[in-house]
This record gives sequence, C-alpha cells and structure tokens, in this order.
Amino acid sequence: MPSILLVDDSGLFRGAAEEVLKRTGCQTLTASAGTEALDIVRREKPQMIVVKAGISPMTGLDLCRVLKADPEFSKTPIMLVGLPGTEEAAKRAGADATLPLPLDPEAFFGVVRRFLQVMPREEARSAVEWSVTFWRDGMQHTGTIRDLSRGGFFVRTAVRQPVGARVDVSFDVPVERGVRTIVAEAIVVRLGRDSEPGLGCRFFQLSAASRQNLEECLRILALGDVPA
Repeated sequence: MPSILLVDDSGLFRGAAEEVLKRTGCQTLTASAGTEALDIVRREKPQMIVVKAGISPMTGLDLCRVLKADPEFSKTPIMLVGLPGTEEAAKRAGADATLPLPLDPEAFFGVVRRFLQVMPREEARSAVEWSVTFWRDGMQHTGTIRDLSRGGFFVRTAVRQPVGARVDVSFDVPVERGVRTIVAEAIVVRLGRDSEPGLGCRFFQLSAASRQNLEECLRILALGDVPA
C-alpha cells in the first residue's frame, strides 16, 4: 500500500490518517521533527512527504534540501505547507508543490492524487468476483476482480507490479442483453495487503464501447439484478 509521511509539530495534520486512507487508499506515517522524519523516510521509504514549513529546529525547507540531495529520495514528491513569503525558496529547496495555510482539504488531496496517481475513494464500488486477464511487457497474467467502479478496480492476484505500471486488461461484464467484454488500459495505483495480495488500478483509457458496457454493468449491479 502506498504511504504518505506527514511531518508536523503543531497538530496541523491531527486526525488526517483516517481521511487520507478513506479518500486515497494510502497509509499515513507521522513525524513531529525533521530528524525523526529522516529516520522514517530511510526506514519506510514513503511514496510522498508532506511537511509543515515551520517545524523546528530543522525546518521544512532544511528537510526538503537534505532529502532532495540524497539520490535515493531525490525523486520522492515533497509538498511544503504554510511556507511564508514567495514560493521561490521552496523551489530552490527542491519542493515539488506548496500549499498555503489554512489548509484547503480539496487542494491537498488534489496534489496527492496528482503525484501518486491515486483514484478518489468516494466512488461507489460494487463487490464482484470475476476473472480478469491482464498484460504487461508482453507477459500475460490472470486474477480476480473484487471491486469495480467507474474509476477503476481491484484485482486479486499474486503477480507483483510496481505502482505507476500500465497494464492492458480484459474482462467480461453482465449487460442487459447478455455479456460483453471490456478492454482497457489501466494504471496500478496501489498494492494490496499481505492478507489480500493484488493491485488497485485506475482506468487510463477505455474505448467508447467499453465505457458504455461498464456503465450498463454498474447500473445492473446497483439494482442487484445480475443476468444469469
């Protein structure tokens, strides 16, 4: 599961863990000081770091400079929150994004989704259990779709793929007049837990016919009337 490190010494992100998980599917890690954050980053290797600029004694800018100077973490997205003055200092420190205070939740989650390519979790999902075939780099794999929405799906599979990988998928769905095949390109946006290995995927490209079949399928599922 992708993780986000929140660094704050004043309670700015208090209570954010549950909301982050609900809206993005990401686990949260927390630190209250720059040195603690460095230890967590090196140990846990989060996919994104969000830092309140005014932490002390190591400031958010200092933490950003140290991490961006490390080749292992130079590409990890860092967002600075509450940086006074212009954004020029943040750019020089290597920050990938900045947000002012008071923090706007929608802007915050917008930045997270932009960098981690995670789909909104507010979408209605239908619990299903259908076979799916997917391909990457010419290799064919199989799995079972467990959740389906307009935005994407979760496929239970033992096959490991990195977050950000693009896969071609094909699976059959019920429609009013039988069964149709959906063919699409998707992006892996999260990894399943050890208890349920698999891939959380967001649709990247759907043909008009596949989009229509998906919509019809979701309408049927919402009514609880799946054709035999």
